[in-house]
Amino acid sequence: MMMQEFTDRTGFEPMHDEYKAIEEAYYTFNGNKDEFCADWVKNGGPEKIAAARAQKIEQLNSRILELDRQLRQTSEQFEKRITDLESKLEREQEWKPYEDKDNYQQARYDELRSAGRVMTDEEAKDLLYDWFGFAKEKITIHHSIPKYEVNRHRQLRKIGEIERLPLYEATDWNYIRFDCGCMFYELVNDQLNPYLH
Repeated sequence: MMMQEFTDRTGFEPMHDEYKAIEEAYYTFNGNKDEFCADWVKNGGPEKIAAARAQKIEQLNSRILELDRQLRQTSEQFEKRITDLESKLEREQEWKPYEDKDNYQQARYDELRSAGRVMTDEEAKDLLYDWFGFAKEKITIHHSIPKYEVNRHRQLRKIGEIERLPLYEATDWNYIRFDCGCMFYELVNDQLNPYLH
């Protein structure tokens, strides 16, 4: 008997593996197709398959939950291992604060900051125009510089920003970090210096 014949006679559409068991039962049944199908329905065939499906779904759900638990456990172990390795790598690399010696040093800036006053961007642009002739519309005033660390292999990494507002105390004691066009500058105590990244 074909599966479609079985479905037409019972109104029940089994899955392929379910039909294999039905077909085996049909081969051992003492009767024709119509009698087998009527007997199968009468003896709770659909209900038995529904119960078997429910049991299979429950088993699959349990397996999924177990696999999910194992996956989370494995993921947590890997995350802990990664954290441990990153921590060991940090210690091995011996990261330390870094300042480029060619740029204005933070300690000197802090000294000026304690004595000088903060300039507005417009004041800073006016000063740069008056002293050096920079076109105001091309000037970008910066309020911070990158903060770096260096490791034992002389590799740099940026870890944040350091505030560097434009300051003025006197004509020979001042600071402005600015760009003009594609050039980077620091004005340090009335001296114009390239700013090195």
